[in-house]
Amino acid sequence: MLAMACVAACAFARGPAVELGARWHPTLTFRDRAQVAMEFGDSFYSAHDAPPPFGPKSGDPTLPKNVFEIYLPRPLGIQFEEQDKRGLKVISLISGGNADRCGKLQVGDQLVGVTAVRMVGSKFERQMFDCSKWTFDTVVDAIGSNEERFNCEDVVLQLLRPPA
Repeated sequence: MLAMACVAACAFARGPAVELGARWHPTLTFRDRAQVAMEFGDSFYSAHDAPPPFGPKSGDPTLPKNVFEIYLPRPLGIQFEEQDKRGLKVISLISGGNADRCGKLQVGDQLVGVTAVRMVGSKFERQMFDCSKWTFDTVVDAIGSNEERFNCEDVVLQLLRPPA
């Protein structure tokens, strides 16, 4: 069962794209799948509405009210500010950067979730973590863990837009 999940999970990492909901996921070649399957754990978070093992561990595809998800390649082009006991808030977007070109972020959005790669035994998993109470340095480390060597082509962020 784990081997099937590994091969299926790796189908999102490279090659031609496959549509999953409103998001496109690249696929691996057969040779790439065999190589990555040996290193991949039980989950690889790709999108909130993706089926397991690519979505939330809870299996619930809904996001909380006023929370949205974006997918950005690094460098993100976002300037965050640490809030007292409330995580990070977007204070500016780098003009022409990936976040600016995305068009979905606004100054004042609060970061509540970020994907990070963690090692589980000798395998890696990319998971979505609640970062609403994390420090700036912890968030930067999480963002930095989404590396190509772990087949991460983007960083998935969940942000809360406070009601107007």
